[in-house]
Amino acid sequence: MSELSSAPATATSIPAARLFAGQSLAGRCLSELTGIGRDSRRVLPGQAYVAMGATSERATHCAEAARNQAGTLVVPGFPAVAGPDPATLTSPSPRWSFARASAAAHGLDARCLPLLGVTGTKGKSSIAHLAWWMLGGPGRAARVGTIGWHDGTNERPNAQTTPPPEDLHAFLAALPRGLAGCALELSSHGCDQHRLAGLRLRALAYTGLGHDHLDYHGTRAGYLAAKLRAVRLLDEGALLVLNADDVHAGTFAHAGRTVGARVLALGQATGSHRLAPDGPGRWTLTAPGGTHAFTAPLPGDFNAWNCAAAALLATAVRVPLADALARLDSMPAIPGRMELLAHAPATYVDYAHTPESIGNAVAAARSAHPGARLAIVFGCGGDKDRSKRAPMGAAASAADVVVLTDDNPRGEDPAVITDQIRAGVLSGTICETLHARAEAIVRARELVGPAGVVVVAGKGHETSQIIGATTLAWDDRAFVRTLTGGPT
Repeated sequence: MSELSSAPATATSIPAARLFAGQSLAGRCLSELTGIGRDSRRVLPGQAYVAMGATSERATHCAEAARNQAGTLVVPGFPAVAGPDPATLTSPSPRWSFARASAAAHGLDARCLPLLGVTGTKGKSSIAHLAWWMLGGPGRAARVGTIGWHDGTNERPNAQTTPPPEDLHAFLAALPRGLAGCALELSSHGCDQHRLAGLRLRALAYTGLGHDHLDYHGTRAGYLAAKLRAVRLLDEGALLVLNADDVHAGTFAHAGRTVGARVLALGQATGSHRLAPDGPGRWTLTAPGGTHAFTAPLPGDFNAWNCAAAALLATAVRVPLADALARLDSMPAIPGRMELLAHAPATYVDYAHTPESIGNAVAAARSAHPGARLAIVFGCGGDKDRSKRAPMGAAASAADVVVLTDDNPRGEDPAVITDQIRAGVLSGTICETLHARAEAIVRARELVGPAGVVVVAGKGHETSQIIGATTLAWDDRAFVRTLTGGPT
């Protein structure tokens, strides 16, 4: 990359060498830039504009950015556009270039709170919440994930599990200096699209790989490759906590050692750190440094693993393991994560939306209510991965009763979706379909009776339902709270 002279540097200008540090770019670039942008309509004079839209539109967008006085264009290797002749760089990965440059533009290359990441098919939100709480919770730590953003003081909704780079960077840059750290969910989409490039992780937990998002990644191999990109974000000497019982644990361990991480394997069947049940809700974590007993605030083996993983993440910012686990005793409910919201029958709301998580939710409810008649209520999202529908039905067959309903059918026929789920439900399992979600929940409660247990799965913390082109207000948690026996 060669630099061209530019207008005198101002208080808001950034040396191009800093903005594009560590990048292999070819071409010409102004020596000083005013920032980075990727919307050609809103790029500001003197900014670098990164072209990452559809191939057929890139030339038009670059010309528009040039008219808006972009200082430099970053393009994926095609010749400079006609019209004004701004400096032009080529990048093998414009998305990666944009995210790295955005992090630098927000000052995160020089100062950033410790970041504790979580990736995997399930458990990300729970672990992010748990780790956030173990770091001190409100007033002491931040978190970003599916449920929302928390800046240490206030919480607001988050449209994407892992936000766009510029939004995430602005949030991180504005966090108070006194916070202990930020717990961050890393989605496979976010990893694949390089939204996290330019950030460095103090620690990362890998929860395991299940059946999800194949509509986007195409194959499990593609899904795995996207998750593995999270490991590259680890700092030298950072902590990588692996689900030792997951089939891909060895692959992640090798990737972690390659980047110089400290690899810690946490599991029940194997691993350097072992979990063992010690009575209802009680668990023992055996680590090289000693044995720790704790009470998991949520039912199920997978939630015990989430608790232990979160505590181990917290040790990366010098929270003693015993102190982190002790904070579980005051842990508030995690919205829509095996959240008990009504009684007689006990009714939980959970975000389970994969075959593995449906099976885990059923198993967790059984462990908390041994011998009780159990029903699960769920559907599948439309215009998404169809291949997981029948496997979700099969997993749900571990319940005594399955009530199929609508999730977010979007543009698909809801009846087709529920029929595809029903095809996987095992013969002999009681299975009913009620497309209205409220009716399905009420029916499930009737079928198990006051002594039973119901898991309402799929939507968790969400407060809307998408049917066709219409987005309706719907909140499983709010509805379940209104039912007879709901907590005050």
